[in-house]
Amino acid sequence: MRAAFARGDYRTALRIARAFRIGTTAEDRHHMSMAYECLVHPQFYRPLGLDIDATIQKGIATLEMKLCQ
Repeated sequence: MRAAFARGDYRTALRIARAFRIGTTAEDRHHMSMAYECLVHPQFYRPLGLDIDATIQKGIATLEMKLCQ
């Protein structure tokens, strides 16, 4: 996960990190899961009114915060 994040492969890093239970809250997991889902299925979430870019950035920021702890 850290290697994927370091090379900018956020899709892979989020796919791995979204299932972490230790050191993350339910809110952290939600942000990372939604970011991953928006990366994989933007065509599903866009019509629901979700801001795809903001959701992805929030998930990446959450992941980065967890990596720096």
